[in-house]
Amino acid sequence: MAKANIEMDIQSHEDSAGGRHGDEGPLIKYYRASEVLPGPVPALNKLLMKGPATCAAIQASSGILSFGIGVVFAASFVIEWNLLTLLRVPIITGIMFVFAGILSNLLYRHPELLQTCFVANIVCLVVSVIGVILLIVDLQPGGNTIQNKMEVLVLCVTLMDMIIASVLIYWFYREKRDHKL
Repeated sequence: MAKANIEMDIQSHEDSAGGRHGDEGPLIKYYRASEVLPGPVPALNKLLMKGPATCAAIQASSGILSFGIGVVFAASFVIEWNLLTLLRVPIITGIMFVFAGILSNLLYRHPELLQTCFVANIVCLVVSVIGVILLIVDLQPGGNTIQNKMEVLVLCVTLMDMIIASVLIYWFYREKRDHKL
């Protein structure tokens, strides 16, 4: 076997500016962006960063719960006993909140639905306020029956929906106002 001791280092003389003698540029060139250019900002970016889809999913889920409780309530109890079953309050509010929740979830793909979502959530809030008033009037103090417990459950779900709708209305209003400026 043959053995050779050959020096493999690249030797060059560079001046203080980074260029080599006799060449036009430095041996290694580094490319860096001089400034970062912002990418295109999607429509409703500030609103979508807050996560209205999460609130809308909770709104739709609790609407399904309210609708289910309303169906059970209507099938189980006599209609003339209370305003809850007479006016079908949880069924109407449940359908409204499912509809508004689905619309609010569609904002990611269709930002033009902002006005529709805003109006749908206002309608849901108005219907819920009327429903809560009817539920409070309908509650019987001191009642410990299954009917009263279900009415309290419907009342809690409706109040939660009202809070979610209020938050979404506020966010949608702020976004609409910011786009008009």
